[in-house]
Amino acid sequence: MKHFKFFGICLGLLFLIASAANAAGTVVQSASMVQNDIRQVTFTCTGDASDGSIPNTDTNTAITGYIKGFYLYKVEAFPTDGGTAPDAADVLIYDSDGLDLLGSEDGSTAYAGLGLIHATLKRSCLPNMHLPRADLHVNFYPSINGALTLDVVNQATASAEYTIVLTFVK
Repeated sequence: MKHFKFFGICLGLLFLIASAANAAGTVVQSASMVQNDIRQVTFTCTGDASDGSIPNTDTNTAITGYIKGFYLYKVEAFPTDGGTAPDAADVLIYDSDGLDLLGSEDGSTAYAGLGLIHATLKRSCLPNMHLPRADLHVNFYPSINGALTLDVVNQATASAEYTIVLTFVK
């Protein structure tokens, strides 16, 4: 019986270690009011210790309620001060129906968010819409009606730290 308990404990520890080793990076989200009609959502990201990835992250219920009815105005990305610099990487921001608000033509290849993350520079872009019939892109300011999802692609620096700020206006 003692051997089974010991085996169970060892097996449990093994699963914990494996989970920690395979854990994706982290994203912490927060919201702030710049002025009455200007709000920001900040995603502070730390890439996975092995491959630099972060999980796709939905705005939580409180933040979604805070920005509902506002318009996405601008997206900024920059390396977090004092952190490990990220690779050049792409950003996609999906609405609650899966539309990339930065103009992806196929839902997974970045357009306005292409190369938005830089190792040393702060960069910004405007929301963008792809018009398939004309095969053109136009800037637009989408109304927020539900959760948004942050998706970062091609960032492979282990433990990279960067910040993405979404600005909304009324």
